[in-house]
Amino acid sequence: MPKKLSIGNTVITRIGFAGIRVGYNGRSICIDPASEVENCSIILYTHSHSRHYTNSPVSSEKRVYSPFTGIIVKPGDVLEVEGIRITVREAYNDPSIHGDSVPHPRGFSVGYILSPPEGPSIYYVGDSDLVPELIQVESSIDVLIPPIGGGAVMNPEDAFELVKSIKPVVTIPVHTEDPRLLYKFRDMVQPYTQVVLLWK
Repeated sequence: MPKKLSIGNTVITRIGFAGIRVGYNGRSICIDPASEVENCSIILYTHSHSRHYTNSPVSSEKRVYSPFTGIIVKPGDVLEVEGIRITVREAYNDPSIHGDSVPHPRGFSVGYILSPPEGPSIYYVGDSDLVPELIQVESSIDVLIPPIGGGAVMNPEDAFELVKSIKPVVTIPVHTEDPRLLYKFRDMVQPYTQVVLLWK
């Protein structure tokens, strides 16, 4: 598997369990890098679980956005960060599926859409079930980054339905260490998107 994906002036690499780094025109935007923040100028956290976020102090030179620390964001917010439009999205688990023990209740986690003026639009879904808000995307998505693993996030079948709805050009699954799930997802969606399995 490749370690990075280059699309024009944008380079996407994996960080840790579920994170990505987006290099764009000298900027380095990291989403859920956990403790691997050294090469990040802007950090977007989706939620405070340990494989996504670190409690360690982050340099004041780095701008942090999240629903719980740094610059606080919530679904529906639209940010302009160094010329890049960032839309904050819903991401949560459905109580009708999880009962009383919801791993990511509504308001705890978010997703992000990055829309640079030149370069691919990137939708980092965040930890979520396939809830209705995920497919309500108003603009086209070039790169979709869904969590796959089942349990607290989507399984391959749910992620397949999301791909069919959004129709991204490229899909990069994250959030699992089981290659069988990745290959199953890849084989299911191949007619609808190009799947890139990035090595972290």
